[in-house]
Amino acid sequence: MAPIGKKRKRGDRYGPIEELTFNPEARQEYLTGFSKRKQARKDHAKEVAIKREKEEKIKERKALREQKKQEVEEHVQAVNEELKKQNALINGDESEDDFEGFENTEGAAEEVLPSDEEYVDEDKYTTVTVEPMGEESEDNDDEVGEAKAEASLTIKKPEHPMKKKRPWQKDGDDKKKVKKKKFRYESKAERAVTRQKQKSRNSKAAAARKKVK
Repeated sequence: MAPIGKKRKRGDRYGPIEELTFNPEARQEYLTGFSKRKQARKDHAKEVAIKREKEEKIKERKALREQKKQEVEEHVQAVNEELKKQNALINGDESEDDFEGFENTEGAAEEVLPSDEEYVDEDKYTTVTVEPMGEESEDNDDEVGEAKAEASLTIKKPEHPMKKKRPWQKDGDDKKKVKKKKFRYESKAERAVTRQKQKSRNSKAAAARKKVK
């Protein structure tokens, strides 16, 4: 049987306890401070989360800046490489042999025949005839590279067909229109005279009908 270990005293580690006192205010605060301590823990956790979120945003912005910087550098490098290729092609074209003319030119040029082209407009009909000049004109003119051609233009007015009369058009359209009489309002006195005349005509007509009966 193993020997029983020696029990250490409390005073050896924490020191001797001088006095125990009871504080009712501290007890009351401890018993009623559960909600306050809980709210304090929530506030502390919220502050820690906000701080962590800010740090993450800073890291993300830094990563985006680095990515954009890298993309710009890659784009600049690609543009420079493309410019180098184009310069190499241009320099290569200039370093090629001089132009020695076209090969097998005999029989390649065909005889150019006069050609007629027609252009139709609403009011004009135009015919254009293009004929090439002969070789004799080359001896007379020293100018090189100018187009040599003769063009004859014939302008004709198209014959407009007779316009058909539509069913609703009458033969009397060309005649002068008769002016309509202007409507004039009668005055009060004129209306009274007209009414009196109408009454007298009606009475005479009634008397005539009675005589006929």
